[in-house]
Amino acid sequence: MQTHSLKINGMGGEHCVMLIKNIVSKIEGASISHIEVGRADIEVDESRASKANVVAAIEKMGYKVAQ
Repeated sequence: MQTHSLKINGMGGEHCVMLIKNIVSKIEGASISHIEVGRADIEVDESRASKANVVAAIEKMGYKVAQ
């Protein structure tokens, strides 16, 4: 497992936190170890998912991830 810290722009509050948790939970091999408005720490099993998969899923929902 690798842990990545992501800065996520466009999050306005707890609703956004819940949406991103839901998005990441649907990606096999990825999970969130910590999340708050504006940032998230994700854990990725590189044999099943990638950081790029997670970033793409978050950005598809309208957020911008600074890497």
